[in-house]
Amino acid sequence: MRVHLTACLGLSLFLIQPFLAPAHASPFKAAVQPSIAPVVEDELFPAATGALEVVLDDQGAGPSFLNLTRTYGVLTGQHITFGEETKVMLEAAKVQLDRSLVVPASDVQRIFEVMLRQSGFSLAVESAASPRVLRIRSLESTERSEIKQASKLITADQLELARRHPALQFHVVVALPHSDVRQLSNSLKTMITDPVTTMLLPAGNSTSMVVGGFGDWVFEQAKMLQAMDAAAASAQVERGELIIALSTGRAEAIAETLKGVFSDSSTRQNHQVLIRANEETNSLLVSAPNSRMEAIRRVINALDR
Repeated sequence: MRVHLTACLGLSLFLIQPFLAPAHASPFKAAVQPSIAPVVEDELFPAATGALEVVLDDQGAGPSFLNLTRTYGVLTGQHITFGEETKVMLEAAKVQLDRSLVVPASDVQRIFEVMLRQSGFSLAVESAASPRVLRIRSLESTERSEIKQASKLITADQLELARRHPALQFHVVVALPHSDVRQLSNSLKTMITDPVTTMLLPAGNSTSMVVGGFGDWVFEQAKMLQAMDAAAASAQVERGELIIALSTGRAEAIAETLKGVFSDSSTRQNHQVLIRANEETNSLLVSAPNSRMEAIRRVINALDR
């Protein structure tokens, strides 16, 4: 669909007047403070310069999403573009609230995205340079096929950024060194309810998974995969065996002492420390995770004096 970008870049000049009209002219009001220079939040969006007030009419109806979008653009100084199909849907969709709402400037971005996402729209940054240009796409329009193209690549330590932007598409490569990513991918296929907006794929022959989708979904899935890999790592413990000959201590007595120090019935089996005394050779046979061997050796040396 052809986008009239030039016309959209000048849209805010045309739109400012309706939102400076008296409050009785429209149930939708926004406090605009043009004198405040917006700053960029999250390296993605300018902060709003005023509060956003959404007032329901006498029938309990909210404003259209087209009005919401235009006022959001005024408050943040950004230019909003959308195709003809999406424009029709923005105009038809009404903000659904149980009562009127006042959104402080600090929360305008988050609440705007929550409302967009709940009503089946996506948001993307088309141009981060000034003038900033955003694009809204309806998931019910032919533009839905373009949504993944607008996905923003982030690193695993930027997952909080994705969580804060539920209407934006993100993709991240999650390292899962202790997991079989192909088997994991097959097991999680049922979680992909919409392949156009979500993705869970092995990253080639590596031990990583590519997670893509709306910000809050990406955050939740990536955190779940990291937790699963951490659990797999704890199950994959390298163990070793060690025979220690004692000099002065009695093997049986020291073995009982060590069991009291290192044994715990609640510990998983492959994490347990097993100690057996050999009275004939006055020695100890130790079986334990390699990561604990040095500590065990130090305790035995301290007792064998």
